[in-house]
Amino acid sequence: MNSPSSPTSAIVTVAFGFSTEHLDYTFSSFALNANVPLHAFVIGGALPKRRLENVTYHLVTPQNDFSHPLREVYFRRMELLDTLNVDFALVVDSYDVLCLRPLPAFGSLLAGGDVAACVEHMGARYLMGQGYTPHFLNGGVFFWNVPRSQDMRAEIVARGRRHFRTIADDQYAINEVIQSRYFERLRILPCQYNYRAYLNRRQRGWPTVTHLDGIFVYHNATCMDEAKSLGPWKAKAELPPLPNDGGPLTPSQQFWRRVRLRLQPHVIK
Repeated sequence: MNSPSSPTSAIVTVAFGFSTEHLDYTFSSFALNANVPLHAFVIGGALPKRRLENVTYHLVTPQNDFSHPLREVYFRRMELLDTLNVDFALVVDSYDVLCLRPLPAFGSLLAGGDVAACVEHMGARYLMGQGYTPHFLNGGVFFWNVPRSQDMRAEIVARGRRHFRTIADDQYAINEVIQSRYFERLRILPCQYNYRAYLNRRQRGWPTVTHLDGIFVYHNATCMDEAKSLGPWKAKAELPPLPNDGGPLTPSQQFWRRVRLRLQPHVIK
């Protein structure tokens, strides 16, 4: 194992089928992170014919115990980390997660935790075990302390092998296991590290934004082409100043100001 004084990191994806030949669509964007190697585990019978120079490829034999190849990708990416001799790993989806700016050191993002992730765009959900959480984690971008998270990752994968619920079953298992049994080892990250909003378009039940300033990792397949074409983005979003009232408001002015605020959209529906 690496010395604590010199931790090593890796950025990892697991893929099968179409995306294996097109890892330059989003995954290669993580090459922005100098000195952090990119690893792609390819589930299938052969490595892709089109391989990128800055990605290390690993061929993985498919298993038949996950019922669907995409479900196998989602679960096995948690156990395949143990084949890499690294301290920290960022695991991302192979075809819809884009790195916009170099990331901070993974150890600093984990900040002593064994796992770190962002809340899904609709984070308040029921779940088995704990019963309810207001911060349901999205599975497409996860930071792991690899040696210290081995126990929880093994439990998540075993839960997936035991029972099929849906193809994207990993998010249920991840949240059930971590938020019921290992919540004290979890760090919840700001949404800038897994930003799910729609860019310049509307989708019912989702947020819509007009820029990606301040964002490190963007994760929305529908808007990916536009996100790639509109950069570069600013390191921080610009915060407009509030108008100066010039003094205390009267009760009537306060009432109408509150009415105006309530009429502004602020809840995503």
